[in-house]
Amino acid sequence: MSKYIFFSGKGGVGKTTMAVTTAVYRAMRGEKTLIISTDPASNLGDIFETVIGHVITPIMPNLSAMDIDPDATTEEYREKVIGPMRGIMPDDIMKVLEEQFRSACTVEIAAFDRFTDFLVNDEFDLIVFDTAPTGHTIRLLELPVDWSRHIEESAKGSGQTCIGPVSSIQGAKEKYDRAIAAMRDASRTEFNLVLKPEKTSLAETLRAHNEMSALGIRNFFIIVNGIYPNDEIARSRYANLSVMQARYLTAIGKALPYPSINVSLQSGEIKGMQAIKNFAGIVFDGKNSVVDGRINESIRYDNFADGAALDDILQKKYDSKMVIITGKGGVGKTVTACAVAASLAGDRCETLLVTTDPAAHIGYVLDEPVGDAIARTKSLPHLSAVRIDQKTAVETYKEKILADAVRSGYSVDMLVALTEELESPCTEEMAVFEEFSRLTENGDYDYIVFDTAPTGHTLRLLELPYDYARQVEMMVKIKKETDFTSDAKNKLETLVKKLKDPDRCAFLLVIYPEYTPINEAKRTMDDLTLAGIHVQGIIANNVLEIDNSTPDFFRRRYGMQQHYLGIAENTFRLPIFKIRMLDDEIIGLPMLKEVSESLFRKECCPEKLEYNINIKEKML
Repeated sequence: MSKYIFFSGKGGVGKTTMAVTTAVYRAMRGEKTLIISTDPASNLGDIFETVIGHVITPIMPNLSAMDIDPDATTEEYREKVIGPMRGIMPDDIMKVLEEQFRSACTVEIAAFDRFTDFLVNDEFDLIVFDTAPTGHTIRLLELPVDWSRHIEESAKGSGQTCIGPVSSIQGAKEKYDRAIAAMRDASRTEFNLVLKPEKTSLAETLRAHNEMSALGIRNFFIIVNGIYPNDEIARSRYANLSVMQARYLTAIGKALPYPSINVSLQSGEIKGMQAIKNFAGIVFDGKNSVVDGRINESIRYDNFADGAALDDILQKKYDSKMVIITGKGGVGKTVTACAVAASLAGDRCETLLVTTDPAAHIGYVLDEPVGDAIARTKSLPHLSAVRIDQKTAVETYKEKILADAVRSGYSVDMLVALTEELESPCTEEMAVFEEFSRLTENGDYDYIVFDTAPTGHTLRLLELPYDYARQVEMMVKIKKETDFTSDAKNKLETLVKKLKDPDRCAFLLVIYPEYTPINEAKRTMDDLTLAGIHVQGIIANNVLEIDNSTPDFFRRRYGMQQHYLGIAENTFRLPIFKIRMLDDEIIGLPMLKEVSESLFRKECCPEKLEYNINIKEKML
């Protein structure tokens, strides 16, 4: 009987590295192991330095790997469900079914259905799941429960779900029930929570722990990753970081009293089989650190764009402008979004900061609560903030859809069927998109800055207008056009036009100067370009600076960063802006001021952050 290990945590904490290292180590010990990525922006291939696709791919003796590709999975699922109906059902009915299975809903259910296939698989001794960042992992783990319940409730009612009749998917409920049982079985399934000794990482891990516990999951293991070597950092300009990490290591031990290991930050990248094996020796056998000998440490990069170039990108030509900030999990999107929004507000522009990330960390960075209703921040008069709360968005969406249906003259039976369909787990994705769309229409602000979820899920959010447009077109063909469908078409056209217009919407990609974030950012840029959306700038975060007294550990990492900054310039051929690595957590306006000055590369004038920080200090 297979055993399962899940790796979960905030973006950028090293989930994939730890999952890969564990899988390789266990395979070397003779266990037949499969590692699967459920992240839409999977980095397994980057770390293994080989192509890994939607099929199980041999990597080394006893180890195989696979990415669950959303597009391929959706096509397989669609064919599995409606394929047997071809030749039996009339052509007009088949056309409607095929359109229905092109909905946004199908993408989520298909990926989830494929995921549960492996939770009832006994072909391997061990299956390692490298998951998407926490908020979306929780969503994935909740889905077996949600779908099992939805199928059961639909069977009592109309017998229909948004993905077809209950009779055709009843077997899926049994599979989902078995998947739930496997996840809750502590003798078979272990959940490794990976985090860094930082405030936001600890907060997100605690939230994940509590939500997983509510699902009946109990068997946790804690991996604290990215710990700086004390002897090196104490002699550097970043010595404060060691004090901060020590404080959070104590807090983690108290808050999460489970078996755990601490893993040191390496001076080289964990990439390629030899580096992975070396790192496995460090993590599990106490060997020496990894040094990437392939990096040319003599390269120096000094071609960063200045603040005037960023001002040009953000220049507002119309009444309002959107700024969408995205990138791989953990590269500093939230900090960047907060710094950009604070700088714009400091220029006395009315600015709205929005997070579409389920983890919603803007409140931690701003150092004040941010709720699901738009509210002005206490310390910056021209800055308002809001987080898109999924549960609130779902309830608002349901009420809106039902109200529109009533106005359009739906019969009682149709309203009952619609109400039942809105209880589908798929509703959540469309509800979040609806709220995102609504906020883009807000005319009260000069700028709306979006702090997005990690790349794969941001791309999914940005694809939804196109998926939703197909849904609306299908509704118009099936029924006469109503006020609802007409309004939906107009809003979608307006949103898509805004996203494609660089004068109305600026896209900025955040990276660390490392191999994996650059590769993922390039894939994101290519996907956006295909959709007619053009990225205008790259923000390199956490860039090291050195002097004559810098310890060897930081010199090696500095050399690695300089190497990849050159690669980033050739890869993107866009302005690259710099946020230097700071010596403390970026929490509150004083630290955001430092980020803003690094990013815009100019002193903040008295009207900007300095003035507002003084106001906050007086209030305290």
